[in-house]
Amino acid sequence: MLPLTTTTLLLSSLGAVYGLAVKQNPSHDVPCQSKRTPPAATCLSPDALQTASLYTGLEEGSPGIRPGLSKSATDSANFINFCAGRTLTNGQQNKSGSCNGIPLGRIPATTNMISTIITSPQPGDRLSANTTFTVSIQTRHLRAGYLVNPSTNYYTAPQDLDENGDIIGHCHISIQEIGSLRTVVVPDPTKFAFFKGVDDEGDGKGGLKAEVTGGLPEGVYRVCTMVAARNHQPVAMPVAQRGAQDDCTKFEVGP
Repeated sequence: MLPLTTTTLLLSSLGAVYGLAVKQNPSHDVPCQSKRTPPAATCLSPDALQTASLYTGLEEGSPGIRPGLSKSATDSANFINFCAGRTLTNGQQNKSGSCNGIPLGRIPATTNMISTIITSPQPGDRLSANTTFTVSIQTRHLRAGYLVNPSTNYYTAPQDLDENGDIIGHCHISIQEIGSLRTVVVPDPTKFAFFKGVDDEGDGKGGLKAEVTGGLPEGVYRVCTMVAARNHQPVAMPVAQRGAQDDCTKFEVGP
């Protein structure tokens, strides 16, 4: 239970946040013009406010406090103007960096968390150089086949769920040359030998494939999945303690 002082702060802050959502404020400048149609288009609805953003997580009496935790940033208006004055993502893949104010979106239940395994190539497989091969993966709880235009709608909409509570999205396949199966060198994320966004629904049972046309030159490679929501953002899960939603495996390409 929250202490009395925290409860008092919560109740008073709710009123303040509501005011921020319906009029301009020097700190937040939340536009809500009655002449807009609909007027709520640029307003934060009171029933969308999340009070957890008022707290650092380290207040006395907060559950889960332990040594090593950091304070959370706080904002009484849910960071709705966090990107004001910064370079906006605005649907673009900005290599210089940007700020994206689109909400995280709907998050699945633990029973609908995504899990992925690469079924081909297998760990340590040796493939023929410059020969077409297929990367095959099996997913669980991904409503695959939904991939928006990455040139105009990158991160422009929240993560969403289908009627079964599964994330609507797709899977990217990325292959990088790593030099050795036992390498300890971290690969450069800007360099890759193959990349593909799998935009089809696969076999309808979670199975997806990507053809590597022409194969790869001789070398040692790491292939990874990068499961994403419809607008290419990494999928968000409901709990921190879980199995990974993505998979990687290493293989060789020889003569």
